[in-house]
Amino acid sequence: MKTKLSLLILASILLFSFATTKTSDDDKLKNKLIGTWSGSEEDNQQPGLTKYWIKTHNKNGTFILLFTSIENCEVESHVEKGKWEIKDGLFYETFDSDGKTDVYSIEMLDDNTVKYKAKELSLEFDNKEYEFIEIREE
Repeated sequence: MKTKLSLLILASILLFSFATTKTSDDDKLKNKLIGTWSGSEEDNQQPGLTKYWIKTHNKNGTFILLFTSIENCEVESHVEKGKWEIKDGLFYETFDSDGKTDVYSIEMLDDNTVKYKAKELSLEFDNKEYEFIEIREE
C-alpha cells in the first residue's frame, strides 16, 4: 500500500512540475499593446477634422488618451481615461467619462505599428469604415 501511495505522489509531483502555463492569444496581444502609442488622422472621422493623440495602455488594463483636434481653425485638447482589454481577438476601450465602449479589430503590422478597424463605436462618425494606425513611442 505504501508503495502505491509513494508512486502516486511521485507521479503527481512529476506531472505538475512539467506542466506548462499556456499564454492565450489574447494575453499575447495584450502584452504587445502595453506601452505608449501615438497617431494622427486628417478627414478620417469627418471631413475637415484633424486629430493628433498619444495614448498609454497600462498593464493593469487602464488607459489615458491625450488628443488634440483641429477643426475650422479651432484647436481643442482633451484627456480621456478608461479601461481596455483584449477579448476574443478584439480590442475593447471603455471610457470613464460616459461608460461607453468602442470595439475594434486589430492587426499588428509589426512590433511597433498597430492598425485598428472599428467594429462598434459609441459615437457616430461620417466615416462608416473608420480605421487608424498607431505607432509605438517607447
